[in-house]
Amino acid sequence: MTVTRSSSRKEDRLELRLDSSSRQLLDRAAQAVGQSTSAFVLEHARLAAQETLADQVRIVLPAEHWDAFLDLLDRDEQPARGLAALLAGPSVEELE
Repeated sequence: MTVTRSSSRKEDRLELRLDSSSRQLLDRAAQAVGQSTSAFVLEHARLAAQETLADQVRIVLPAEHWDAFLDLLDRDEQPARGLAALLAGPSVEELE
């Protein structure tokens, strides 16, 4: 019988230089959520990177739709049908 293992070893490395108060803060935060400091920093850095890139989204429209798009952006706010009822109901946390 032969057993093969799939290796998902992480090979890339990122090093940070930081002052001791920043390190202590990161260590305490990681400990508070039960993660290693590396896992905590990586998770939050990835989230920040995704948010940063999401803000860089470019909207590309055919020329014939551009004026209609601008009109929608410029119009007065209109209530979304059913939104008030949704917000008045229990939150996701309350449903658990």
